[in-house]
Amino acid sequence: MIDPEPQRLAPAPSPADVGVVMAMPMEAGHLIDKLARVRRYAARGLTVVEGELEGRILAVLASGVGAASARRGVEHLLAGHRPQVIVSAGFAGALDPALNRNDLIAPRSLIDGSGEVVEIAAGLVGPVPGIRSVGRLLLVDHVVTSAAEKARLRNEHQADLIDMETFAAAVAARERRVPFLSLRVVSDDARTDLPPEVGRLLNTSGSYRVGAALRALVGRPSSLKDFWSLHAHALEAADRLADGLQVFLRGLT
Repeated sequence: MIDPEPQRLAPAPSPADVGVVMAMPMEAGHLIDKLARVRRYAARGLTVVEGELEGRILAVLASGVGAASARRGVEHLLAGHRPQVIVSAGFAGALDPALNRNDLIAPRSLIDGSGEVVEIAAGLVGPVPGIRSVGRLLLVDHVVTSAAEKARLRNEHQADLIDMETFAAAVAARERRVPFLSLRVVSDDARTDLPPEVGRLLNTSGSYRVGAALRALVGRPSSLKDFWSLHAHALEAADRLADGLQVFLRGLT
């Protein structure tokens, strides 16, 4: 029997102008909402959302949390969508006390725990209002929740920000000789202690395990309040990041 309304397949992926790799769907959602002519491609457990913004074709992927996931995400985008530039975007924790929540930072260099440094090439994007092109971003392998640990990391590595993905994404792009940029929004400042449960709120795919968090915090009203406040701040940061990325793309040369 012939299906009277056969499923329409998405067109083959177009070579993208920009590939954007984020860890969490929460980080990517507001950016995806800005895209026009959206197509979705699912393969090997990853979904790429392709669309148009600021006159460019973007391929956006939430790769999952951590260095291995970031590398896999970059390789997936390069294999299937062939972007001319890779941008690692998302949340970052501040180590520099001068940085405030929701500040937008385009780091100039990246460092891992062993001291290896990756410099981000200048000239790919010009000065962008509201985005600070300064600082060094340190790769960490866990969510850093205490102000004391942030201070220690800043002292040991002379870094201004931390995250769990950007360094690995940059190395993957460098190995393929694809230009690389990063844009990060400060999700938590250097002075604030986060609830210790935060590190357990994420699964490896980069989604909040809200149910698990609520069970862990039951009977602890102050921590429960902190969790919902953190969740609201994350949504605000994602919105700020999406707006910043749109402006950032205008500055690409």
